[in-house]
Amino acid sequence: MPPNQEPPPRYDGTPHRFLLPAGTRLTRIHSAGFAVTEFNSTVAQSDLQGGRFDATPGGEYAFLYAAEDDATAISEVLLRDLPLDERGARLLPHAALTERRISWLRTTIDLELVSLRSGEDLAAVGQDTWLTTAPAAEYAVTRRWAPAIRGWAPWAAGLTWRSHREPQSFAYIFFEDRCPTGCFEEVTDGLPVPAGDQRLDTGAGRLYIEELLARYRVALR
Repeated sequence: MPPNQEPPPRYDGTPHRFLLPAGTRLTRIHSAGFAVTEFNSTVAQSDLQGGRFDATPGGEYAFLYAAEDDATAISEVLLRDLPLDERGARLLPHAALTERRISWLRTTIDLELVSLRSGEDLAAVGQDTWLTTAPAAEYAVTRRWAPAIRGWAPWAAGLTWRSHREPQSFAYIFFEDRCPTGCFEEVTDGLPVPAGDQRLDTGAGRLYIEELLARYRVALR
C-alpha cells in the first residue's frame, strides 16, 4: 500500500528515540500574537493552512514548531509550495510576512523526542519519507499520524524530522502536555536582529528575512 494512508490500527513497532540536549538553541517563525515559548492550541480547519503535524478534531494538543537554524525556519514556513518563474526564481507575497516574527529559544532540560530523521526511523513508525515530505495538500493525512505516534510513544515530548525544504537541517514539533513547564527560555543575546525588532514585515527583521530569502532565490512581491 502507498504511504499516503491512515496510521495502522494494529501497530506493533517501537518508535526510535532522539535526545535533544539542554542548551540547544532553536529558531521559530511564528505569529506575532504568540510569545516565542508559547504553545499553539489551534485545531487545524484547513488542509492548506498550518503545519504538517498540527492538532486536528479528535486529536487535540497544544504544539510549538521550531527549526535547527534560521534558514530552516524560513524554508519550512515561508517557502512552502512557491512556484518557480520563467527564470527559476520565486516570489513571496509580502502579505506572508504580516503579523509574523522571528524568535529564538533554548532548551533548559534534555527532551526526548520521536526521531523521524532517517528511513530507518520512519520505518519504525510504519512510514517512509512521504510523512515528512508530503505537500501541504496532503497535510490532512500527515496530521492524523501525529496523534497516532503520540499514542505509540507516551514518553515523547515531540517529533523531529529532516526538513523537506532544507534537507541539510532538521525541524521539530513539541507537545505542551509532554513538555515540563520552563523547559524553554527565550534567547535575547547574540541575535542577528535586535530583540525588539523581530517582526518580519518591517525594520531590521524584514531586512534580515530578505537576506535569507535571497539565498534561496526568493524575492518579496
